[in-house]
Amino acid sequence: GWCGGGIYFATSAEATKTKAIGPDSHKGFLLEATVDVGLVKFMPVTCDRGLTGQKVQSEGYDSVSFDPGDGQEYIIYSNSRILSVKQIPM
Repeated sequence: GWCGGGIYFATSAEATKTKAIGPDSHKGFLLEATVDVGLVKFMPVTCDRGLTGQKVQSEGYDSVSFDPGDGQEYIIYSNSRILSVKQIPM
């Protein structure tokens, strides 16, 4: 991903329509998650493909956020920050 190997979240179900754009996108289901993003580092539109959880934490942050041009995304680097998940029919 644009911000390295993390778990990426959109801020709404509607926003995922422009974010999941691969050839097999929009064929499965949506996951609604409650996520503890902690202290967020806001990045420019290009983000940093070299980011890792360790790098983000060494700078005092828990997660990253950026807007690639189609809406804000939040990235976490540890699944322990996911507090709950439920499947939403599409």
